[in-house]
Amino acid sequence: MKKESISGLGTILASLLAASSCIGPVIFIVFGTSVGFLGKLSFLMPLKPYLLGAAFLMLGYSFWKLYLKKPDCACVEDPRAQKIARGIFWVAVVTLVFAVSFQKVIIWIYG
Repeated sequence: MKKESISGLGTILASLLAASSCIGPVIFIVFGTSVGFLGKLSFLMPLKPYLLGAAFLMLGYSFWKLYLKKPDCACVEDPRAQKIARGIFWVAVVTLVFAVSFQKVIIWIYG
């Protein structure tokens, strides 16, 4: 797997972990149910800035490798692999934007 894909998947994972302390409880509140184990996700809240920072770093690296860096050799890259890597990158961008803005959007809706 290419480094860009791994970095994109790492961004998605870090973004979901950063937002998990908020997403889980809100989903159950929206559907009118309560689950006691969701309080266990609160241990991730102090790690949120670090997880988001790591996600932004990985996303920046992926962007640099996919769009800015010139190829090292004159060889032709597989266009399918490049499309997959760029698709993972854009899913990671959407996930990171969701993780960063999720709390503010929920407060705006229910506040």
